[in-house]
Amino acid sequence: MADIFVEYMVVKKNTTKELLLRIGLFLAAAVIAVLSFMILFPIGAGGIGLLLVVGAFYGAYYLGSSMNKEFEYIVTNGEMDVDCIMARRKRKRLITVKCKDFDAIGPYDPAKHQNKSYKTRVIACDSEASKNVWYCVVHHKTLGETLLVFNATARILEAFKIYIPRQMLNDFNRQRMEAGLTE
Repeated sequence: MADIFVEYMVVKKNTTKELLLRIGLFLAAAVIAVLSFMILFPIGAGGIGLLLVVGAFYGAYYLGSSMNKEFEYIVTNGEMDVDCIMARRKRKRLITVKCKDFDAIGPYDPAKHQNKSYKTRVIACDSEASKNVWYCVVHHKTLGETLLVFNATARILEAFKIYIPRQMLNDFNRQRMEAGLTE
C-alpha cells in the first residue's frame, strides 16, 4: 500500500467582532498619539512622545495583523495534523488526531454541537457557516474528548476512508455522497 499524503489550506474569514477589534486598536493608537502630542511635546519630551506614537501604531498593526489566520490540514497515513498560521509569521500546531480514534465524523451543524460538553473545541475552518465544513469527535490523549471542526475536501475524506473505524464506514460513505464529496 502506498503512503497517503494530502495537504489543504484555508484562510479564516474575518468576523465583525475581529473587524471592530482592529478598528479599536487603531483608535487607541490615535488617542495615544493625540495625548502624547498634547502632553509630552509642550514639556520638551518630544522624542519620547514620538517613540510612543510610533510604538502605539506598530503595536496596533502587529496585533491587528495577528488576527489574520490560515489553517493547514495535513493528512498522512491516517493521521491528521491541524496547524494555525498567524499573519504568515508564526505557525502553531493545534492538534494531531488519528482517524482510527474517531468517535464520530460528519457534516458540521453548529446547532447540534452547541449544548454538548466537549472538553476541548478546535474550530479550524474558514467559517462555521461555510459549505463543506465537517467535524470529528475524538478522544485525544492530552485534550480529552475533542470536537475538531474543519473544511473538508473530497481528497481529505478519501484519505480518511481507509483508516476510520469499520462500524462508522457505511454512515461515513453515505454522508460523503450526500455532501457531494467523493472522488
